[in-house]
Amino acid sequence: MKKIKLYPWAELEQRVPVQAVVEGTDLMIIRYGEEVSVLYGRCLHRGVLLANGVIVGKKVVCNWHGWEFRYDTGESGQRCPALKKFKAWIEEGYLWVDADEVVSWSEQNPEPYQV
Repeated sequence: MKKIKLYPWAELEQRVPVQAVVEGTDLMIIRYGEEVSVLYGRCLHRGVLLANGVIVGKKVVCNWHGWEFRYDTGESGQRCPALKKFKAWIEEGYLWVDADEVVSWSEQNPEPYQV
């Protein structure tokens, strides 16, 4: 497993989306309490960066067309599939993700839009 250090845990604000890029794939980080989600970072509707969206309740809302995704699971509840949620953990004061998982998912799910 190739692990990648994403962000200092103490610097992640509560319920504020943060963008990260791992091996060319856009990700979105959201800390909520002592939990965190690392999700695929582009809206599945038109490819807009979700880290630019807003948090409403337990959802991140895309700032382009208003598509909503739960930040804890990636589920949409709309007519699109869920965002991929990647395994993430806190170690040595940092948030980490498995880069091999991100690369494998990206290869199987190429970006459908020119971004």
